[in-house]
Amino acid sequence: MKGKLLFALLLSAGLIACQPASQAAKKQEIKVAKAHKKEGKAAKFRRALAAQDKWQKACSNPAQLMPKGVDVAEFIKAMKATIKYPADGNVMGDWRKGEQLALLKKEYKVLYGKKKGTKRGNCYACHCGDPRIIACGNIAPSLRGYGNKGIDPKQTYERIYNSWSVNPCSVMPRFGYHKLLSPEEIADIVAYLHDPESPINK
Repeated sequence: MKGKLLFALLLSAGLIACQPASQAAKKQEIKVAKAHKKEGKAAKFRRALAAQDKWQKACSNPAQLMPKGVDVAEFIKAMKATIKYPADGNVMGDWRKGEQLALLKKEYKVLYGKKKGTKRGNCYACHCGDPRIIACGNIAPSLRGYGNKGIDPKQTYERIYNSWSVNPCSVMPRFGYHKLLSPEEIADIVAYLHDPESPINK
């Protein structure tokens, strides 16, 4: 009995080993595709950075400066061409929805006592904005009173969608380019920054 079992195991192993390389590669491809389908947006963002397209490769240097031989005007033009706008063409949405995208869950709960907020925007990791939020970032410009600075909302939209279209090789995430936020969600964040009723501008 043991001999038959051993023979069956060896035969099975031999058949697997003899599978065509293309078949094994196809199985691996399916496995990877399934893994990608299940992964979150943060993982997709990391994978997108690792892909190193022409422009990402140009910016992947320690100094975070444009390398020699790269035309800045061409770079900006290429980045602007990637920007997609909301279906209704309005770059300012609902500031209340934008606030929920900008705040982490714990930040939203402290302010409103409700379980809203998300990691997807996480604006306060780098910026300050709402004066009620003391624990905020200081590695990027303050957003307090942003709507009073005379900045065109369309420029704000483009900067959030693809920061490289305004500032090549910026460390700010390219939220629309990497599909971390939809055009409509970006419009909501633009409203959060520009609307006079937003706490940013109080």
